[in-house]
Amino acid sequence: MPCFRTMCCVMCRVRLGLLREVFRVLKAGGRLLFSDALIVGGMVSHEEIAMRSAIGHYFFSPPGENEKLLERAGLKLICARDTTDSAAGISRLWRDAREKRKAEFMAVEGETNFSSLQRFLDCVHKLSSERRLLRFLYVAGK
Repeated sequence: MPCFRTMCCVMCRVRLGLLREVFRVLKAGGRLLFSDALIVGGMVSHEEIAMRSAIGHYFFSPPGENEKLLERAGLKLICARDTTDSAAGISRLWRDAREKRKAEFMAVEGETNFSSLQRFLDCVHKLSSERRLLRFLYVAGK
């Protein structure tokens, strides 16, 4: 699972150049699977963008942008699936589970880190459940 998470995080940061490199190294008939959790589906405030991107440097994009980038890189879109509802549910469950074991997490992470991640998960849940930030899963091929 760490490889998939790494790929997901990379895809949120680097777009066309990485897709072109994937096209270059992908075998004929090969497939690419990636997820993008930063598709803007509605109004998002400066504070929400700052909270959502607090753990790195990200690109927020409009719907349809990944499809255009895949095409420009020479890849063929096979499937684009909206997984926003799952993202909303998972972030809520993750936040709530951490809250139940707050003392244990704080002993390992410290109060500041625990609170920061809880705020992050709360923001992810709110934005995705309100469909203001969308998550899509993409499958593309060469």
